[in-house]
Amino acid sequence: MPTMDSATVYADCVAGLSNAALSAKFSAATQAVKDEADLYAVRAAASELHLFQAAAWGDGDQLVLQDLTKSEFVGLYDGQMSSTNGNGRNHYDRLRMTELGICPFCGFGHVSTLDHFASKARYPAFSVLPINLVPACADCNKGKGSAPIEAGSAMPHPYFEESRIESDTWLFCDVLQTQPVTTSYRAETPAHWPAALSGRVQRYFSELELAGRYAVQSASHLANIKAFLRKLMPDELQWYLSRKAVGFPYPNTWEAALYAGLLRSPWFMQEGYRL
Repeated sequence: MPTMDSATVYADCVAGLSNAALSAKFSAATQAVKDEADLYAVRAAASELHLFQAAAWGDGDQLVLQDLTKSEFVGLYDGQMSSTNGNGRNHYDRLRMTELGICPFCGFGHVSTLDHFASKARYPAFSVLPINLVPACADCNKGKGSAPIEAGSAMPHPYFEESRIESDTWLFCDVLQTQPVTTSYRAETPAHWPAALSGRVQRYFSELELAGRYAVQSASHLANIKAFLRKLMPDELQWYLSRKAVGFPYPNTWEAALYAGLLRSPWFMQEGYRL
């Protein structure tokens, strides 16, 4: 969760505007923007962002808050936050920083941009709201799209989702009997989870096309360790894979699921690892 003050980010972006009339319009809307930001936090925590009215597609002149239009809100982000010369660029850079620079959506892509969780095309009032901006790789940013958020169609919000999405195992990897060895990934949520939570995870897995992307990652990884594994005796292989499987802090990364899947495969443990 970003710790920066949303009002400060908004004020810095507005301060960079050269058009005095536009700057005055944004300044006059400060309280309305703050109220919307506070409501965003409440609704995001309850998985109710769908309650916000989505803007029409392509209508830049649509009024969003007071007398501010969709194009003006989007322009504030493009011109003052994401632009290298923008007055709010320092906030953009801080938000984009993650540990190791890895995308939190897929867990392996390099962060290259900020994703508007509620897209700025549909929810422009949140264009520069820090808790709506998530560091992402280019593939995940494009995969999320810009469709309106509807009840029962949302993905997990990285800042607000329940913690069990990381602690409970729901990502599984199945080993395919091929040469070279390949894998197949699936999302299978725990039976005790609420249907809404399971739905969000399934949509996340599907919309970002993680099954195929994770399979590519695991194929590359297996190719890199193939020569090492071939040298191991069966008991050494069991020990090595067991240690690797429990060595990841979160069970739902492609690599943690891979090693758990390798251990579950009698074929791989007996002969597949030598192919």
